[in-house]
Amino acid sequence: MLRLCIQIFTIGQVVLFLLGLSLLPEHSALSILLIVLAGLFLNFSLHITVHHFVHFRFQFTLINVTIELLYSITLGLPYTFYKMQHFNHHRYNNQLGDFTSTWTESNGKLVPKNLLRYILFWWIPTQTNIFKRAEEDGDLKPGDKIKMGIQLIFILCIYLGLYFINPIYTILYLVMVYTGWSLVALTNFGQHLPIAYGESYSYTNAFYNVIFFNNGLHHEHHKKPNLNYNELKKEEVCELKMPHISAGIYGNEALK
Repeated sequence: MLRLCIQIFTIGQVVLFLLGLSLLPEHSALSILLIVLAGLFLNFSLHITVHHFVHFRFQFTLINVTIELLYSITLGLPYTFYKMQHFNHHRYNNQLGDFTSTWTESNGKLVPKNLLRYILFWWIPTQTNIFKRAEEDGDLKPGDKIKMGIQLIFILCIYLGLYFINPIYTILYLVMVYTGWSLVALTNFGQHLPIAYGESYSYTNAFYNVIFFNNGLHHEHHKKPNLNYNELKKEEVCELKMPHISAGIYGNEALK
């Protein structure tokens, strides 16, 4: 039941995107607003829906492969790349080996990454040889590169299909993907504020966590990644005063 319910974020993203396209060209401003909202839903889809699938897959390979392709299209990036990145994230827990770490090294010292650089230029790698390290760590399995290639082809087919229908559709798809992943980066920054090295932070508001399926309990998820969302219990440590997406902006002020 949980797996079914959390699809609402991915479905919402697709519905908002299609509604945005349908309003062109008569209502361009409203169309763009809906596309941006679709990007917001992409953020929650990634952090809740797709994230759940990374940790709890189906038993049947055909079902998994199909879902991976569908999620690749909604994410605008190969699902398998995200899966690799997420396993790496759990392995290094926002330390320097983490591909998405909010920390960097400068003159031999740990320093926080620049927030704007982190959320606006998320598409530029900040580390080298990530595939080699992921293979050595076991986060990139044999055959995963082939899967990424196939998923990338499917994404390119979506771009081409939208282009042949209306070139503007391609641009709006890119806007949704860029906006969504920028918000993903902002949320991740709030989940791992560069305050205490290797730490993760939670937003424990009960109402928020009912709506977002305990997604606020990020510290707890890192401690026990094997637990399903409804099995997580707040520990009342490393707490934030606000959701992760806004905590990333406020930094230290977001701490309780």
